[in-house]
Amino acid sequence: MKDKKTIIGILLIVVIMVAWGWWMAPTKAEREQAAAKKKRFNDSVLLAERNQFIADSIEFTKATLPDTLANVDSTILNLPDSIRKDTLEKIKLQDAKGKFGAFATHGTGNAELITVETEKFLLTFNTKGGVIYRAQMLGYQTYNSRFIAKKNDTLDLWIPNETNFSTTLPIAGAGIETSELYFSTRAKSTKIKGDEKTTLSFRVFANNDSSKYLEYNYTISGNNYMIDFDINTVGLHEMIDPGTGEIPFTWTMATPSQEHEVDKERENSNIYYQKQDGDVSQLKGGVKGTKGVMKEVKFALKWVSFKQQFFSAALIPNDGFKGNMYRMSTTRHEEADLKRNKTFAAELGLPYLFAPKETFKMRMYLGPNHRKTLVKYDLGLEDQIDIGSFFLIEWINLGVIVVFNFFAKLGWNYGIIILMLTLIIKLITMPLTYKTFVSSAKMRLLKPDIDALGEKFKPEEAMAKQQAVMQLYRKAGVSPLSGCIPALLQMPILFAMIAFFPGAFELRQEGLLWANDLSTYDSILDLPFNIPAYGNHVSLFALLMTISTIFYTKMNSSQMTATGGMQAQQMKIMMYLMPVVFLVFLNSYSAALSYYYFLSNLISILLMLFIRKFMIDEKKLHAQIEENKKKAPKKSKWMTRMEEIQKARTEQMRQQQKGGNKGKKK
Repeated sequence: MKDKKTIIGILLIVVIMVAWGWWMAPTKAEREQAAAKKKRFNDSVLLAERNQFIADSIEFTKATLPDTLANVDSTILNLPDSIRKDTLEKIKLQDAKGKFGAFATHGTGNAELITVETEKFLLTFNTKGGVIYRAQMLGYQTYNSRFIAKKNDTLDLWIPNETNFSTTLPIAGAGIETSELYFSTRAKSTKIKGDEKTTLSFRVFANNDSSKYLEYNYTISGNNYMIDFDINTVGLHEMIDPGTGEIPFTWTMATPSQEHEVDKERENSNIYYQKQDGDVSQLKGGVKGTKGVMKEVKFALKWVSFKQQFFSAALIPNDGFKGNMYRMSTTRHEEADLKRNKTFAAELGLPYLFAPKETFKMRMYLGPNHRKTLVKYDLGLEDQIDIGSFFLIEWINLGVIVVFNFFAKLGWNYGIIILMLTLIIKLITMPLTYKTFVSSAKMRLLKPDIDALGEKFKPEEAMAKQQAVMQLYRKAGVSPLSGCIPALLQMPILFAMIAFFPGAFELRQEGLLWANDLSTYDSILDLPFNIPAYGNHVSLFALLMTISTIFYTKMNSSQMTATGGMQAQQMKIMMYLMPVVFLVFLNSYSAALSYYYFLSNLISILLMLFIRKFMIDEKKLHAQIEENKKKAPKKSKWMTRMEEIQKARTEQMRQQQKGGNKGKKK
């Protein structure tokens, strides 16, 4: 019964709501009136938007062409679209005549983008300026796109809207910038490969005369990082200002952040250039500011390169830039700007001889800083890659590159290649390592004799004790430097590895175990804070290197104290402190370097155990030392000189003591 009443109540409510809706519904006349009102509102909105668009267009034109639009009447707002558009175009053309002179017809237009895809890159050309607007390297990605965004992408060599080059035509006392002109071209987008070539021509005509023009010619190959780039002037000799020896050519390029560490990327990015004598230098000195460097280069150049950490863009004139002075500058972006690296600028010059037709031939290299690739061009571009400034370190790294290239051809993982490199280095230095272990064993066997000498002499007889220890060494046929010299001889290898790994293009984005990119640091833990000098992350390879170094040092601890005394204790402390210093240094360094040192330590430990067990017979060595003690020691010139210095020093100390005793008696 209760359910029946509930259903009846719900039905009554529905009936009432339907009746109310029917009663309150607008009549046909009211609906037509509302529709007309809505149409008037929409029309007024569209009219307001149209007028605002026209006003914005005129304000924009006024901002760019203030002189010619000073007398534009506001009634232009009420002109039909076609007439208004034609009027504005005439105004722009009138201003272009004043700004661009003979090239006024190229002062206005619409930019058209044309693409050329090769096996190496995807180039986008812009008819405004006739320039390569964008260069995308195929087969390469930024660290962010590959490991963070995790998308299949290309790598931009530069930032499109912030990169340009322009020829300044000195005509009628003014400089006409070609970067502001709209070039004519018949070029179409295309795709080439292998030995196929394509040429794109962009021209700006003077006074619409087809016999007077400036032309940019680009010839691109399907499998080459090098582009032929010719600048032609035809029939302009009567228009260029007399006395012009060089036509200014300005090249600017803003580089994006491509790698994991923006700071390291900025440190390894600079302008490089080659002098006529073949010497390659980077931009240093000059006028330094908080954000960069500006320098005037007062000599001829073979080429100029805007080098990033792993990629470069270079201009190489066939006959060089032969002017007397050029200006270059680098600008470092703000630290917080993680998307930008540096902006480069070079003000160069194209020689001009006032001939009816002149051609300035150049080549452009757009590609990786891969030494083997650059060497093939035989231009010295490989010298901008830092593999060590000292000749010995450079030679070592050239050998390392040969090893890398050899095993890379076999398709091996770079973790295995670094292991093979470590084994080869250990094999080469094996004789030095063996001498070090033999020297350490001899020092350990002499420890009881040295301790006895320590008890024999009083503390104030330190010089006499030192002489006795040296004499013991001579009798036993042991040199205290024999263990140090092999270590010192291996120092160039240490410095060579420090120079090689961070800049090796071969290691860029090559992974190993937990490390995504061996060219930068690995991280197993990102810290929520920054530790000064150490960083805000934890590198596992750096930790493994440190632990293995401490373990190796521990195994040698008995040898470190062979001579006893404070000096040996200080040496031992230093040996344990160095791994900690290296931990701080390597935590933010190339993971490949930490991995190499870790492998080197492991192999050294195994070699130590092998040499001690199978190559050094301590009983036989001890017998040899005892036999040497019985023989008359052979003195080298150096040892004789050291004895003379020690005797002179001892005599000096005795004289000082006598003088001090006489003073006390008085």
